[in-house]
Amino acid sequence: MRYAVTLLVLIAVTGFATSGFGHPPSEVSARFDTDNQLLTVTVMHGVKDASKHYVGDIEVELNGKKMTEQQFMRQTDVNVQEAVYKIIDAQVGDKIKVTAACNISGKNSAEITIAKKVEKQQAEGGAGATE
Repeated sequence: MRYAVTLLVLIAVTGFATSGFGHPPSEVSARFDTDNQLLTVTVMHGVKDASKHYVGDIEVELNGKKMTEQQFMRQTDVNVQEAVYKIIDAQVGDKIKVTAACNISGKNSAEITIAKKVEKQQAEGGAGATE
């Protein structure tokens, strides 16, 4: 019985210690390309070893509805996780929420509203372009 209690305490302490090394992504950013219907996600998450501590999951919601979730086994590099998603249902005015979770502990999210594409136009008098 004594050994069982010691083992349980050791497992609990190890579990708490491991979770202490995790941290949420510091920043999540998203950009939507209306022409190609592509969502580009960049997650800042500085780690020492991107194969052991990484962004483990990215979830994309469109107007509150889960569109996709991707799980990772490692991070792009020690500073960032990048991903690109084709979102064919997105329309101008829709809201996209991206949530990124650390494989150990914590998550962070960002939300964007899809805006109209701003076309470059020739300025009156031919003196350059305006946006």
